[in-house]
Amino acid sequence: MGRHPRRRSAPATTRATRASRTIKIAGIWSAALILGVAIAFAVRPTLRHAVAALLNDPATLPALDGVANVHYEPRALACAEAVAALAPQAIERVEAAHGRPFAQKPVIGVYASYEHYARANGLGDPGVAAVTRAGAALLSPTLCDKESDRLEGVVTHELSHVHLSGWRPFGAPRPPQWFTEGLAVMASNGGGAEGVSDDEAAQAIRDGYRIVLDGRRWIDFAALGFEREPPRDPTKSALTQRQRLAYRQAGMFISWLRRRDEAAFLHLLRALEAGEAFDLSLESAFGESAPSLWRRFVSALSQPSGAG
Repeated sequence: MGRHPRRRSAPATTRATRASRTIKIAGIWSAALILGVAIAFAVRPTLRHAVAALLNDPATLPALDGVANVHYEPRALACAEAVAALAPQAIERVEAAHGRPFAQKPVIGVYASYEHYARANGLGDPGVAAVTRAGAALLSPTLCDKESDRLEGVVTHELSHVHLSGWRPFGAPRPPQWFTEGLAVMASNGGGAEGVSDDEAAQAIRDGYRIVLDGRRWIDFAALGFEREPPRDPTKSALTQRQRLAYRQAGMFISWLRRRDEAAFLHLLRALEAGEAFDLSLESAFGESAPSLWRRFVSALSQPSGAG
């Protein structure tokens, strides 16, 4: 067996130099990583808001005694109790409208702090009355304060979103916003479209101020466009007025689809819950595209009997 020459150990000063160099390189990489994350957060506020939402999950808040699915900030106890009182009826209404029970008991987060609510809602915006995020309904403090008259309708509206998302597989294509918001308005009997009546929305449609059924899928409360911009009421918030008119029109259209053929409507919901694409699912259920059905709906509004 051959003899192997012994390797000479590197001098201590050389080893120290190498270690120092390794530490410096690691430090540079760490600094670069931190800088990259910081730049990403600065350039992509949506990423920053999403991370903040993950770190502020409403399910980590205390649960109301006897109502495990209602979580609240301590100063929102009275509001949480009000939500718990109306939740059973809201859940029942949504299940009836969607034609199916919830996949799991819905989580509702009730906030006392606008700052904490903004961090949790994934938008970084404290001015939105409520959102659905990761299968939970998050309620702004305004719903037990300035806008307390909207509490039941908005809770039911958000639970419609929770119901639909609860059945859909992770990563499934999201239905367009006009459909999800219209479905929630229909299920909640007008929640989210307060202040705009069916008659007012129908007249706006007749006058040419009609929503555009585009394919936008992400949460953007100003995203629903109109064929012609509706006139402004100077006494109301432009965004609120516009959004609620759009939501009311979408809700009326969804209600009309359900009345037209309830079996087809429920077939569409089951397909969406299974993660299938919206356009193909709608055509499979109703035999027509959304624009074609919308034209029928608009035409029906011009008849003496309206859209019934």
